[in-house]
Amino acid sequence: MMSLKDGFFGYDFEKPYWFLLLLLLPLLFWLFYRLNQEKQFGFKYTNTTVKQQTVSSFFVLILRMFLYSAKILMFFLFVSILASPIKIETDKPNQNQNGFGIDLIFVLDVSFSMQAMDLKPNRLESAKKVIDNFIQQRSNDRIGLVAYSGEAYSVCYKTTDHKLLRSQLARINGNDLIQGTAIGVGLGTGITQLRGDSTTSKAIILLTDGKNNVGDLSPIEAADLAVNEGVRIYTIGVGTNGYAPIPDMGGFGSGIGYSLVEIDEEILNEISNLTGGKYFRATDSRSLKSVIMEIDKIEKKRLNKDQSISPLTTDLSPFLNLLLCLCIIVIIGDTFLFINYE
Repeated sequence: MMSLKDGFFGYDFEKPYWFLLLLLLPLLFWLFYRLNQEKQFGFKYTNTTVKQQTVSSFFVLILRMFLYSAKILMFFLFVSILASPIKIETDKPNQNQNGFGIDLIFVLDVSFSMQAMDLKPNRLESAKKVIDNFIQQRSNDRIGLVAYSGEAYSVCYKTTDHKLLRSQLARINGNDLIQGTAIGVGLGTGITQLRGDSTTSKAIILLTDGKNNVGDLSPIEAADLAVNEGVRIYTIGVGTNGYAPIPDMGGFGSGIGYSLVEIDEEILNEISNLTGGKYFRATDSRSLKSVIMEIDKIEKKRLNKDQSISPLTTDLSPFLNLLLCLCIIVIIGDTFLFINYE
């Protein structure tokens, strides 16, 4: 389904590919020109050609332009109807039968490599910032947070108390965890929060900058668990290509070293494909923010489609009514205004 900004006058379109027909507009203009090139328009009430042109030319020109515009608009309305317009009811909250939107768990890598400064001020703080912004925009969702490094734990169980969640998010740093990257264990901890829930829409957003190298549960095994629980997993690889600057605590105090970015994109892609999610790569703070916003849009649209009472409703009547009015106007114009009287 396509959304034109916040909707085309409050509408989305289920079959936007029909708008490709608008590429035929230049041909339509050309046909109008050819059909009317040698046609004489206007009320012909005198045999004096000069007087006829003097009296009627400007008026007829205006009428011709108006009818041309009406015919183009009719074509556009016809294409819009083919594209299946759906009305956006913005005043209805996105909630399921339990009064909530979706159940969503952030699974956040807090290993030492997330201190790399290729994202500003570093990967971890940049990720926490965009997660915090996301939380503020999802008032009807139960959101939870899992942190993982070489081990994983639930920072905050899924909740609508977003003030509590945000305060817990602000505190995490990963310093007290065993080092490593246990992606499978992190996902498994997140899935545990969603297991057996009656909510129909459940998702995990995984953020990592490395490869799975520890843990008893592999990422693919965790993805299989997610499929059994009906949980979608969106994966985000965080970090630039090549080497990234990272704090280096040497014997003479703090300094800067460089660490190779090793994101297992193949595994992250496979996890998302298996569970019906999507893989993204964020190489800077701006792209990470864009990725989170795109996931937000995907989940909102999915929720709208899954609801038993959807805030998106098919509504063709305005298009059909306007098309009917234009048809009447064009028929009257072509029948009466452009008759040649001898």
